[in-house]
Amino acid sequence: MPDLEDLISRMCLSKPCVSSADSKSWHAHREAERLSDPMLLGEITAYLSKKRSKDERKAAYFVLGKVGKNIGSTECSHVLLQYVLSEKNKYALSTALDMIADLPLKESEDITPISSLLLNDRWIVRYSAIRALRSAPSPESESNLIALLKCTQDDYDKVYCHSALSVIGTERSLPVIQSSVSSRKKDVKESAAYAIENIQRRIRVTVRP
Repeated sequence: MPDLEDLISRMCLSKPCVSSADSKSWHAHREAERLSDPMLLGEITAYLSKKRSKDERKAAYFVLGKVGKNIGSTECSHVLLQYVLSEKNKYALSTALDMIADLPLKESEDITPISSLLLNDRWIVRYSAIRALRSAPSPESESNLIALLKCTQDDYDKVYCHSALSVIGTERSLPVIQSSVSSRKKDVKESAAYAIENIQRRIRVTVRP
């Protein structure tokens, strides 16, 4: 098991005008992406129990998310959700949400910490919250994304909602997504078409005898 403090310290190093190949931080992040030791969950929790800088917290969330992804852990996503509740820094919060987007969530998990950020005025947080809901295939998640699609004027909100609904959406999502197919914005139009295709494919598989 790696020295967590050392790994996170290297992840937080910042050297302007240094290419990725020469960046200790870049290599440390690639090292973190390969971690798969479940014992790290306890280590990260202990690490974050002490006062840490926003960059250290962001790195710790990244490590936790990658470990969780590599071992398919719902416990890692549960722990990340607890940090979503308390994290104030927009960059660290966005990272925690992005990690949840790639993790399995328990069906019984309370997604309120994510849903409450869907109208956040910080776009980096809002977009990550939308992405995170793709890990929560529930009627509540779908309803929240549909509601956002109906009221938002932000093109990226729409693109990320389409992407999330392409994973968890049902026939209930189709009418509101269909309204974006005629958008003048290429990304909005194409993401809507992709979402509709994916949802319809899932419906056909579900009803197949």
